[in-house]
Amino acid sequence: MTDTDPSEPGPEQPDERLEPLQSAAHQLIAAARSFLDAAEAVVDDPEAVVHILGVVSDTAQEAVRVAARAGRRAAQTAASATGARSDESSDDTGDDDPDEGPVRSIPVH
Repeated sequence: MTDTDPSEPGPEQPDERLEPLQSAAHQLIAAARSFLDAAEAVVDDPEAVVHILGVVSDTAQEAVRVAARAGRRAAQTAASATGARSDESSDDTGDDDPDEGPVRSIPVH
């Protein structure tokens, strides 16, 4: 059958459903251009790069500390709910810094 549905847009009739998608795509492209312009400005300023890396590093370290504390609390809560001792209380040698979180350095000789 070669009959076309009159509700379907033909080659000369634009599909109104595409207009919002096209508009959104143009907005995304404009936002990406703005982001790239800002990124280029930061890359061109070495002091800004050092500052941003410092902020990212500090934020990541704090996230690790917070996650470690949350993990210890969850383990303690689970242990107290089951009547068992938590790993931290039974395994505490005092060797690791509490700010290091669950990661321990293992010397390799």
